[in-house]
Amino acid sequence: MPVGFSQADFFVKNHILMQYYIYQHRALDTNNIFYVGKGKDKRHSDTNKRGRYWKFYVAKHGFVSEIIKDNLDEELAFLAEMECIDVYKKRGIKLINLTNGGEGCSGYSMSHSEDQKRKWSVMRKGVQSPRKGVKLTDETKEKISIARIGKPLTESHCEAISKGLLGNKNTAKLTDDEVRFVRANKGIMTHIELGNKFNVHKNTIHKIWRGERYKGVI
Repeated sequence: MPVGFSQADFFVKNHILMQYYIYQHRALDTNNIFYVGKGKDKRHSDTNKRGRYWKFYVAKHGFVSEIIKDNLDEELAFLAEMECIDVYKKRGIKLINLTNGGEGCSGYSMSHSEDQKRKWSVMRKGVQSPRKGVKLTDETKEKISIARIGKPLTESHCEAISKGLLGNKNTAKLTDDEVRFVRANKGIMTHIELGNKFNVHKNTIHKIWRGERYKGVI
C-alpha cells in the first residue's frame, strides 16, 4: 500500500476507479442486441444524451439494458467496449453504434484533453466506420429532415458543403432558355433525362417544376 494512505483511503480510491462497466441494449420486441456502450452509475438505462439513430431505433422497438461486465476502471472499460463491439460484428450482429467504441466519457458531456483526443485519433486511423455502406430508409431520412428544421448550419458546416460542391457537375447553373426548356418538357421528358441533358441533379429539375428554383425566369 502506498506510503501515507490508510486502508480506508485505498478502498475509497479503488472504488472510485473501478466504478465503470460495459453494457448492451436489446430491442424490446425482437430481443436483438443493437447497441453496446460503456458507463457508470445508471448510464445503461438512461435515455438522455443518446444519439439520433439510437432514439429512432428505440422509438420503434423499445429497449432493455443489460450490464455485461462491471467493476472496471475507465481505461479497461473502453478497451472492453471496443472488444465487445468487434466480437459482435464478427458474429454478424448489427449494431447501431456510430463508432467502434473507446471514446466518450461515460455518456455525459465533458471536455477532453488534447492529448486524449490525439490518442483516440491515432486509435481510429484505418478503422472503417460501422455506418459505411449502410443505407438509410426513407422513414429515417424523413425523421432526420424534420429534426433539422429550424436549425441553421454553422459557418464551418456551410464552408465544408461549399468546398464539397466545387467541381461538381450537378451544381451547374442553367440559362434562362434551359429553364424554360425544362418547364416546357414536364411530362414529356423525365427528371432524370433532363438532369443528364443539362448536367444538373434530378432534384433541381423537380424544384424547377415546383417553382422553387429560378423563380425570376419567366
